[in-house]
Amino acid sequence: GPARLARLPLARVKALVKADPDVSLASQEAVFVLARATELFVETIAKDAYAYAQQGKRKTLQRKDLDNAIEAIDEFAFLE
Repeated sequence: GPARLARLPLARVKALVKADPDVSLASQEAVFVLARATELFVETIAKDAYAYAQQGKRKTLQRKDLDNAIEAIDEFAFLE
């Protein structure tokens, strides 16, 4: 089922969705899509930030690597 395709715990994602007072219902499919989208987002930003860590001859991500990725990549402008 869809639970196996997502690495984030769907119960936790559903709890976060329900914590929003503007959300009254969230289908299991919607929760799955949100979880999967979050996973893809984290994977993308981590890969981009890791490229900056490699430029600094490091294997460990630091906050400055994330900041550099956010500043350099247009898709992350909403995080500034």
